[in-house]
Amino acid sequence: MIIIGEKINGTVEGVRSAVLDRDAAYIGDLAEQQIAGGADFIDVNVGTGIGDESEAMVWALGVIRDRTDAPLCIDSSDPDVIAAGIAVVGDEKPFINSVTGAAASLEKVLPLAAKCSSPVVALAMDEAGIPSSADERLEVIRRVVTAAGEAGIAVDKLFVDPLVMPLCADFKQGRVTLETLSTVKAEFDGINTIMAVSNASFGLPVRSLINRSMLTVAVYKGLDAAIIDPTDRELRAAISSAVVVSGGDMYCKDYMKAYRAGSLR
Repeated sequence: MIIIGEKINGTVEGVRSAVLDRDAAYIGDLAEQQIAGGADFIDVNVGTGIGDESEAMVWALGVIRDRTDAPLCIDSSDPDVIAAGIAVVGDEKPFINSVTGAAASLEKVLPLAAKCSSPVVALAMDEAGIPSSADERLEVIRRVVTAAGEAGIAVDKLFVDPLVMPLCADFKQGRVTLETLSTVKAEFDGINTIMAVSNASFGLPVRSLINRSMLTVAVYKGLDAAIIDPTDRELRAAISSAVVVSGGDMYCKDYMKAYRAGSLR
């Protein structure tokens, strides 16, 4: 399971203030905390709705690189911001988050991913927004997979995000997300899946409990990567146990390694 740290996100008030104030210590500390928590990649989303997001992305990547050489995930809905981030760390083949089924996104983002041979997150949405059913989301992903192939991107470089919606707004959306995930894994040989798990619990109490439940089922359905808070020890422990139960940890070696490291207690 690939773990991508979610905490550097401009929609979070503390991060938003840090980006606007250019508080390097705050952003750098978040990066180091997430790596210490076990993140394999650090997601960097500096969208605040104020100022030049491309310049903010370049600044944030520089700050993080001053503190750690950990792999990065460049996260923006604006292809120009993604391009600016790639110009800084493109040789490192960062995750690109993300491309959608919208024509403009396919035309602008896929060539960027192809040029630097980066893995790319593919969102199950297009110009019309997020489809309400698993079948409709699958149709979007089919278009993205086709376009990616035409751009020279191998299917194993794609990480499909079936999109996790707040369950407090629509309690059936968890089922839709999980159905989309399992159908994608069944239809496309070699493709990867990814989820921003904490979206499920937005607006609900005891959020980590919802996140653990969502993630456990998703692992069984074939989840390959998760965008989470890696400092949530209970969530990390749930991943370890879910991978074991799903048959993804040969002889339970990773589980025992996590136990000996004290990560399960």
